[in-house]
Amino acid sequence: MVLRFLTYNYLIMIGIISWMSAQLIKTIIFLCRNKRIDFKTLSGSGGMPSAHSALVCSVAVGTAHEYGFGSPYFSLAFTLAVIVMYDAMGVRRAAGQQAKAINDLVEYLKDNKCNLPDEGKYLKDSVCRLNESLGHTPLEVFAGVVLGVCVAVVSIIWFR
Repeated sequence: MVLRFLTYNYLIMIGIISWMSAQLIKTIIFLCRNKRIDFKTLSGSGGMPSAHSALVCSVAVGTAHEYGFGSPYFSLAFTLAVIVMYDAMGVRRAAGQQAKAINDLVEYLKDNKCNLPDEGKYLKDSVCRLNESLGHTPLEVFAGVVLGVCVAVVSIIWFR
C-alpha cells in the first residue's frame, strides 16, 4: 500500500528519486575520498549535493509542469524550495559550524586535562560528538538544485 501511494503520486515519486539520487552521489563521493563505505551517508544530512535542495526543486519543477507556473500549487512549491535552500545555507550551516567549535573545545579540554569545575563531569557525560555536517555551502545547494531539476526533467520526459 505504501509503495502504491509513493508511485501513484508523480510529484512524490520524483521527490523521492531526487533525494535518493543525492544520497547515493554523496555515498559515492565519500567512497572515492575515503576509500571506504559509510552507510550513514545514505541517510545523513550535509554534503555534496544537497538532498533537501534536490527534493524540493524537483517537486517545484514537476509542479510547474503539471499545473503551470501561474498556479497556486507552484507558488507553494517554489516558496517551500526557497525556504529549504535558505535554511540549509543559513541556520543549519551555522548549527554545524557551532557543533564543530564545541567538538574542538571538548577535545582541547580533554587533551589538556584542564582544571574543570565538577571534575569535568559534563565532559564525561558527553561521550558522543555533535554532528558537524548539518548544513550546506552555496555550491552544495546549487548542485542539489541542478540534480533536482535534471531528475524532474528526465522524469517528465520518461514518465509522461
